[in-house]
Amino acid sequence: MGRNSIEFHKYVAAGNDFILFESWDNALKLGEEQIIALCDRRFGVGADGIIILGSAESADFRMNYFNADGSRGEMCGNGARSLIKYAITKGKAGTTGSFLADDGCHSYRIENEVVEVEILLQDELHPWTVPSNDCGFINTGVPHLIIPMPDISNQDLDSLGTAMNVHEAHPQGTNVNLLENSVGSLKIRTWERGVNMETLACGTGATASAIFANEIWGAPWPIALKFRGGELEVDYRGNQYWLKGPSELVFIGHISLSMRLSK
Repeated sequence: MGRNSIEFHKYVAAGNDFILFESWDNALKLGEEQIIALCDRRFGVGADGIIILGSAESADFRMNYFNADGSRGEMCGNGARSLIKYAITKGKAGTTGSFLADDGCHSYRIENEVVEVEILLQDELHPWTVPSNDCGFINTGVPHLIIPMPDISNQDLDSLGTAMNVHEAHPQGTNVNLLENSVGSLKIRTWERGVNMETLACGTGATASAIFANEIWGAPWPIALKFRGGELEVDYRGNQYWLKGPSELVFIGHISLSMRLSK
């Protein structure tokens, strides 16, 4: 290992994958080019995002989240659940506690090795007319557009997500969720802003879509949602929204932060 190499952990949560670093003194700063290179699936480690574990005065730790395109992310539900497991390995988290993200302070709890994280609402669910009259829009840490459809399996979500992300109705961009109310279950696909493509799962998208399903379709809590990468569950208890699902360590490695994206 060279002098400039740094340890990282790779986690996957229902198909969402992340590169995690520890910088308890909050000294590690990654530039946009470094983040893009690390997340590249051909020339880097490959991930939907990067998370840096840092210290926080008013919580157990801080989550610093970066999207695969190098932009800062306010919150990531599956990333947070992965970070909590990572923080435990570093001795920075217990079975219950709290952490700071850019959108606020979140509670977490672990039961039978399953991580459950609180998702904060930044606003209420709003009726939305783009791209159709029966849509919804809500901010669950990051903005989410929910589009109900009778069959989501063959939809061109990457094209739709790109179009909606630059739409005048969403001047700050948006995540885009396709939600299918099939018999006995909810199926969902999510296009993520910052990754700029469909991902295999999305925790804040699951929460946004669960709220839509509860308020519009009357689905009872807890609500399970089936992504292409696995199943997530959202519950509403004690005036709090809780997200849980799988999150596993894939491997541990070392990498040089002087790497550059090959062209």
